[in-house]
Amino acid sequence: MSLNYPAEGRNYIMDAAIHGGQQIGTWYVALYEGDYTPQEDDTAANIGARATEITAYTELTRPELVESAATGGASDNTGNLAQFTLSAPKTVRGFAVVSSAGKGTNTGKLLAYQRLATPRAYAAGDVVKVPVSLILSNPA
Repeated sequence: MSLNYPAEGRNYIMDAAIHGGQQIGTWYVALYEGDYTPQEDDTAANIGARATEITAYTELTRPELVESAATGGASDNTGNLAQFTLSAPKTVRGFAVVSSAGKGTNTGKLLAYQRLATPRAYAAGDVVKVPVSLILSNPA
């Protein structure tokens, strides 16, 4: 299972790394409950509505993605997992890495989206911990 990098995410990487574009210093994790398959044209403006973002959690904003330094074309947040304390029962079907901290906002950039292989149901009060692995690799 790997992250899907839609055109918006790939274009951001190219612009920031190759073309001297503005870099985004902080990324955030968003949870989704919709039965949705990532699409090439997903953006921060449409992913919340398409995939049904979960906003029923006690944290005031989306949790920050705190990742390790890149090595071997990969970076992850295993040392600091994104956490959500649910305030209602929810079934988590995926997550996204976005540049806006606001719950349910449709601004900023969508870097990547992950649909989980198996949805997982949680109760109110459960803490959802999300591991994120960002990997850039050559085609096989």
